[in-house]
Amino acid sequence: MNFKKYHILTFGCKLNQSESDIIDQKLAKNFIRSSLKEADFVLINSCGIIQKTENKIIKTIKQLKSKNKEVILTGCLVKISPEIKNEVNYFFEGNNSEEIEKKLLDIYNSQKKNFSKQICKNYSSTIIPISTGCLGNCSYCVAKLARGKLKSYPKKQIIDKIKDSEAKEIQLTSQDLSIYGMDIGKPSLVNLVSEILEIKKDFRLKLGMMNPGSLRLFLNDFVNLFENEKLYRFIHLPVQSGDDAILKKMNRNHTVNDFVEIVQMLGSRFPDFLIATDIIVGFPTESDESFQKTVDLIKNIKPNIVNITRFSKRKGTEAYQFKDLVEKTKKERSRKLNVVAKKIRIEDNKKYLGKMIDVLVVKSGKNNTKLARMSNGKAVILKTGKIGEFKRVKITDFKENYLISN
Repeated sequence: MNFKKYHILTFGCKLNQSESDIIDQKLAKNFIRSSLKEADFVLINSCGIIQKTENKIIKTIKQLKSKNKEVILTGCLVKISPEIKNEVNYFFEGNNSEEIEKKLLDIYNSQKKNFSKQICKNYSSTIIPISTGCLGNCSYCVAKLARGKLKSYPKKQIIDKIKDSEAKEIQLTSQDLSIYGMDIGKPSLVNLVSEILEIKKDFRLKLGMMNPGSLRLFLNDFVNLFENEKLYRFIHLPVQSGDDAILKKMNRNHTVNDFVEIVQMLGSRFPDFLIATDIIVGFPTESDESFQKTVDLIKNIKPNIVNITRFSKRKGTEAYQFKDLVEKTKKERSRKLNVVAKKIRIEDNKKYLGKMIDVLVVKSGKNNTKLARMSNGKAVILKTGKIGEFKRVKITDFKENYLISN
């Protein structure tokens, strides 16, 4: 039997990556995991949040087809832009790994066969989804169209996965961690995280994205969690704009002050806390004054990571009807904010020069290096180290996005 070779390409968020990992585990039992060049078929787990990503996926599909690769499409874009189905050989409306496995076995006339481990994944990190869908109604977002309403996964199921995992770094992910459990009555993220931290294993836990409007409902209990050294002192908290009028137009359920309060509370308790946030520039009706408020907010708060996206109209959203700003304005504002964010990152990294810090070695990097993380999740590149090892290192240099230890 000539077993087919496959490769998975993932676009989008950590939730998509976690689903790709699950699909990969299923396919690896019956097909041969390979490089993109050698693959017979390529499964693309897609994202459709912005037009730029959709364009990139379409370009990738055409390139693969020109090389006689069979392309299977799954993920959010299948529902967001149904016409893309005509561009691929097969598609799945969702990321059900068992359904994908069964269908591909049928398509390729394969037989059930458990392969031994084909490729040893050289890392000690795993991504675990705790829910899918959301409760929000942001005027610009198509994720709800693709993912639907909130569905929280059972707490026992999540905890059992962590107990069974050999990874030293556990990353929890969803569209919004802070609403976990609200579909069954009340917020329960704090209870879930508390139980995870009680697991008798040496690991580090990283929390994914959560929105300020939901997080403020249980903020005090949430902040107390970070007293536990197993929890990375890190938060991904999208503010999207520094102007309340724009946030209202976006249908965000928070104000600028809600965001500031959370950041200041975390920073006052834990001075090394690492803040990541998201900004959409060029949203309809964003004036020069509105944009300046965003710039001022970033300068004052000094987030360590700022993910900047130019507004992109998406069919099926309320904002699709809004009058768009000219692309030149969006690009210029994005450039200006990137300059501010880059300066903040460099200044933050500079303060670690010469310091001894504790890190967890997470995975192999480029050129025989290792990627490690500090207690707040900041990346450190090492020349030596064993994956899964906790060690103390001295910071000898830095780049814009990471520290370096020789």
